Amino acid sequence: MVDACVQYKSTCTLLHENLNKLQGLEKPSTEMIEDCMQCFAHLKKYNCKAQQQCKRVRDNTRQLKKKLDSTDLILKNLQFEEIYLQREIKKCLQYKSVDEELSLIPEKEYLASLGNKTPPSDQHLYMLERLKWELEQRKVMRTDQEKWEKSKVELEKEIAELKRYLASLPPQLEEMLATTTQVQEYLGTKLVHRKTQAEMASWLPPTLYNIYSQVTGYTEYLKLGTTVTINGDLEIAKNFSYDEDSEVDEVIEIETKHSKRRSAVNDPGKKKVFRAHPLTVEVVVPCDEGVHAKVLFTYLTKLRVVTVSISLMITTGSPWRDKFSVGTDYMSSKELLCALWSEDHGDDCPNPDTSAILNKYSLPSKTKIPNSLGRPFLWAQRLAGVTGWKSDAKLDIATSRETVPHFLEAIKQRCLARLALKYQLRNLSTNKTVEEGAVSQPTLLTEIVSWKEVQLESLTGSYSERALKHVSEKDTLYELVVRRGKTSCRSLLTLSLDYPVTPPFTLLQVESPNGTATSHNDNNVRAIEEELNVYIDDLYLEGVEYVLTKIVCKLCMCLDVYVEGMGLEPQIKFFINKFKGPDNVLPFVYNSEKQYFQHR
Repeated sequence: MVDACVQYKSTCTLLHENLNKLQGLEKPSTEMIEDCMQCFAHLKKYNCKAQQQCKRVRDNTRQLKKKLDSTDLILKNLQFEEIYLQREIKKCLQYKSVDEELSLIPEKEYLASLGNKTPPSDQHLYMLERLKWELEQRKVMRTDQEKWEKSKVELEKEIAELKRYLASLPPQLEEMLATTTQVQEYLGTKLVHRKTQAEMASWLPPTLYNIYSQVTGYTEYLKLGTTVTINGDLEIAKNFSYDEDSEVDEVIEIETKHSKRRSAVNDPGKKKVFRAHPLTVEVVVPCDEGVHAKVLFTYLTKLRVVTVSISLMITTGSPWRDKFSVGTDYMSSKELLCALWSEDHGDDCPNPDTSAILNKYSLPSKTKIPNSLGRPFLWAQRLAGVTGWKSDAKLDIATSRETVPHFLEAIKQRCLARLALKYQLRNLSTNKTVEEGAVSQPTLLTEIVSWKEVQLESLTGSYSERALKHVSEKDTLYELVVRRGKTSCRSLLTLSLDYPVTPPFTLLQVESPNGTATSHNDNNVRAIEEELNVYIDDLYLEGVEYVLTKIVCKLCMCLDVYVEGMGLEPQIKFFINKFKGPDNVLPFVYNSEKQYFQHR
């Protein structure tokens, strides 16, 4: 092939030279023409060989391409077959039988159904047998299902008929209740009243509903005789909006069998801040024969607190009717409830957001809740189950349930204590003591000269400075003057708001022919003060309602001992030992069994 190319090039070169030569000659020679013809013959020969060579190469290439295509086709077939096999293998690996998705009867039940038969050892055959048994069981279950569905349809029809019958009963029952109203009043059943109360309870705010349900449940279970009533207009309560800033005067009107109470707030800002829910809860607690305490709970929607007010009801036949006079400070709602629990005076709103709410409505931060709406005592919030004032705070039912018995007992004891206190104050104002407070003592010769209420600022004498240490702004001071002969004793008695839980505190000043004696300059006066203040627990042994009278009687008895022991009056009382110790203290303790005076 290489030689042919060389010869082709040499022939072309020779032909080119001959043609150049012929161009310069006018008449070429025969030899030169023959050489040119010979070169053309060689070129034709070489051209023919080249075409033959190209044909052979083309044929050879065609054969090789055909072979390559065949091999490539075989390779692609193998690749497709590989992909197919991989896909089938994957299907086999991912295969899940339909029975795997079914909730089959437990295998233990299947084996128990075989009895003495031995299940196939092959796992596949075992599963086929189990599936056959499963199919039979499902057919039986299907039959039972159809049976129960038919029974269900029949029962639904029967229930629908009973519902239609029950739906027709309420109108008939209401008609019957309306016609038997007089009989209910005669028998004291009050079915209509209970129904009305139940409907009103569903519209109470959660706090008042908690009080209503807890107090009602507790008193009905123990049959205490306490009555719980929901007062207010139900239609107004249904349309009441907690978030609405009403521009109408908020009037709380409560009508009961014995009284009617109305309170209005005139200031526009206060009307919104002290807006009360139209429904209230009234608890009537029996305290004594013919004496009932009516406690009223109100809910202020803006401040989100429960307020309380109280009033006493004394029937005509009650033994307290002649002892009690209306209109005294000790019988007001504030005094009856103040300090019912320790240091809980109800002066400040317990909601920490109160200042922000007052500022929002341009009210002073010290603005108080009107007395007509009651006081927001902390114990009232506990009774309502209030644990906090955050938006996510929930009512604590357990705290409310635990507070109910303490609340009822505290109200009862406080009312009885205030009635007894007023009875004692009325008698002391006439220089007398009540018989109920008499203690075992000899005949008293000391007389009560005067009894009056005083102010701390008006006090003069030696005990004013000492009184400041034991008296708070909320305490009430009384001055008692007793006399035996030419000796008189001026005493200052302090009554706290939670009397008689906190005993009265007594300070003395004795005026005698020997001069003025106090606990600073006379050991016996100091001993009398100890008897009245330190050893006052002895006067609590036989009841607490008449402690004030017992203190007055004890003071009179001690003054008798003082004047007789000091020789200011003839000695009538019997002393075992007249003086004791280096302080020469007289015997101020009376032994009622042996009827003589002795030292402690």
